[in-house]
Amino acid sequence: MKKQLLIVFVLLASMTFAQDSRKEKIEQLKIAFITKELDLSTDQAEKFWPVYNEMTAKMKDNRKARKQLNEDLKTNFETLSENDIKTKVNAVLDKEIEEAELKKEYNKKIADIIGYKKAVKLLSLEQRFKRELLNRMNQQGPPPPPRSPQK
Repeated sequence: MKKQLLIVFVLLASMTFAQDSRKEKIEQLKIAFITKELDLSTDQAEKFWPVYNEMTAKMKDNRKARKQLNEDLKTNFETLSENDIKTKVNAVLDKEIEEAELKKEYNKKIADIIGYKKAVKLLSLEQRFKRELLNRMNQQGPPPPPRSPQK
């Protein structure tokens, strides 16, 4: 029993590591893609990436909060009062406004580093990277399932 438990633990740990490794690899590909496409100098890249990463983290937090509000609204819709629904819908809309304000704020910060032409190009590059990544993943097919432990 202990041996089987150990095998399951090792498999779970390796699957978690593989997922973390995959996320890191995707992040590295994104950095290389954006740096190349924007033709960032070393100086620009050193200033750009901390600001970009800060923006990305704030946007992720904002989307997570908005998603949670939407999920709460959807899950509890039948039991919420009119006033509660109004409050939650307004909170979702406020998060959307906050996201637009973050985009505007960080677009200026990024443009101050790399110029408006490249800052505007960045908006489409993020979408292009996601599209190309999905295409590549679809061409490769799904990852193979984990092997069953041998007895």
